[in-house]
Amino acid sequence: QEVCGLAWSPDGLTLASGANDNKLCLWDAAASSSSRPRFELTDHQAAVKALAWSPHERNLLATGGGTADRCIKFWNTQSGAMLNSIDTGSQVCALQW
Repeated sequence: QEVCGLAWSPDGLTLASGANDNKLCLWDAAASSSSRPRFELTDHQAAVKALAWSPHERNLLATGGGTADRCIKFWNTQSGAMLNSIDTGSQVCALQW
């Protein structure tokens, strides 16, 4: 597996990582010695290439999938719940709020 994207939450408490194993992982900064993520989310169908935290709403993360996925997904990072998924028709390589 290879990491395709990393992004710290605006408050610096959570690191989001996306990889070519189609996983989005959320890591607690306070648990830096832990080798396990708080959440390991597997809803994307291709590499998770793009990650962007909302600057306006705490715990809201947008992620973008590769060619076989083509979706932007929105997550509540406190609960790990996917809030919405939008099919863009093409791979998502970057996101910005």
